[in-house]
Amino acid sequence: MKLALLPAALLLCCAFAHAEGGTEPAATEVPKEVVTQVAHLVALLRDSFATGYPQATEAQTLEVAPHTWRTLVTFTVEGFDMGNTFNQYLAVFEPGADEEGQEHYRLIDVMQIGGDNFRAINTLQATFSRDEKSGAITFNIPAMANMQDDAPNFPSEPVVITLTLTNDRLAEVKP
Repeated sequence: MKLALLPAALLLCCAFAHAEGGTEPAATEVPKEVVTQVAHLVALLRDSFATGYPQATEAQTLEVAPHTWRTLVTFTVEGFDMGNTFNQYLAVFEPGADEEGQEHYRLIDVMQIGGDNFRAINTLQATFSRDEKSGAITFNIPAMANMQDDAPNFPSEPVVITLTLTNDRLAEVKP
């Protein structure tokens, strides 16, 4: 009887942790302005066969300095060369508003972050640190990497991708 209550208890605990905000900032609903920007990026990054996979798009907005926000977005382009392949990308945007209060997102940079036989970000849960002297921002993003025996689309090794954003350019920090 007690085991039957375990799933309900776990669900309740998760709900309270979510309500409290937890320690990890989580992905949020993708703003419609970002959806439009991602569609433009997909058009630029795809070949004549590939398409975007909007259901896999996630966004997370972080306050990287007082009154300074960055929105991270992961998105997927699949079906390159009419195959069963995909690439996952990370874009960084600066959210803002015009004089009338209309939201907009300025693209800062975009880079491939995952793909077949490589790695994937399953849930966008980035953390960051900021070098106050240089202004460089370091993002740490949990992901899964493919091991030698993994199927191409099923990475099994937990990893953390470390990226720096310096002078509006993303670069991966290799371990």
